[in-house]
Amino acid sequence: MEADAEQEGRHLIGIDTNVLVRLCVRDDPDQVKAALKLLSNVPPASVRVSVIVLAELAWTLLRRYRIDKVALIAAVEGLLSRIELDIEGRSAVMTALQWYHDGSADFADYLIAALNREAGAAPTYTFDERATSSPAFALVS
Repeated sequence: MEADAEQEGRHLIGIDTNVLVRLCVRDDPDQVKAALKLLSNVPPASVRVSVIVLAELAWTLLRRYRIDKVALIAAVEGLLSRIELDIEGRSAVMTALQWYHDGSADFADYLIAALNREAGAAPTYTFDERATSSPAFALVS
């Protein structure tokens, strides 16, 4: 994607998990204002969000902020709708969200399986029995 951005003459910047956390939970007014200012001053699809950042975001929101599954799905869907964000593996993220909605494993697990499937590697083998309720996973035995 970076090479594509260079060919199109646009410049990408990266964004860290903590910036997205501020946008999602709005718990620090000064940092929320700064994050919104950053995003208001960039062209569409110019702020790169890696899948690692999304996995960290899910973990942080679920574990530290104790949001529920429905709220996490809404938060990630909200990020997917922001035009200034260039979400790495967008289609895999959308697939992972659907699997997460319907399944019992963690969002990051489904993201791993969706990325693997897009790369032609399926199923994803795991020791996590919760994950194997999805056909995207197989239990290592």
